[in-house]
Amino acid sequence: MGLPFDQVVRQERFIQDHPGWSIYPQEGATRFIAEKGGTDDCHVVAALSLRELLNRLEEIVAAP
Repeated sequence: MGLPFDQVVRQERFIQDHPGWSIYPQEGATRFIAEKGGTDDCHVVAALSLRELLNRLEEIVAAP
């Protein structure tokens, strides 16, 4: 079963707006992990669903 189209579009927009982040599916795309690297700092965010992951990533990038 594929992901809902709105979530796929939201993921693509997030990656375009924040190219430092990468999003990886886990367990047959039922869970997702995001990673931001490229420097000495590496950030990893894990969530149960793509929707939850994108919600959390938007909170992180909006934080001052």
